Amino acid sequence: MAYQELAYGEAADGRVRVAIEDDGRLSDLYLDPQVAYLPLDELRVALLEAIDMAQDRLRDRSAAETTSRYGAVAGPDRLKAALAEASDTAERRFAEVSTVLYDLNRRAARP
Repeated sequence: MAYQELAYGEAADGRVRVAIEDDGRLSDLYLDPQVAYLPLDELRVALLEAIDMAQDRLRDRSAAETTSRYGAVAGPDRLKAALAEASDTAERRFAEVSTVLYDLNRRAARP
């Protein structure tokens, strides 16, 4: 499994903290016991603020990495080439998964 750097966000004076992975999935959620006394609407707002903060940090980090990797914001030609490469890779991976699933299905159908 590849290492994923987490992006963190917090709200309600640090009583609500979240961590999200590079792909945007929520990785960790910390709720201080004191949040049990917050009104439900305040807790909801705090959760949204913490998640927004973590997503903003992830987006900022991703933009900084793109800028540093290419020396400037990537132009349309580079993005088009990167997208074509990613699409080709995805096609190959889907074909591999399809083959494996087909084989598993055939094996499961045998008596």
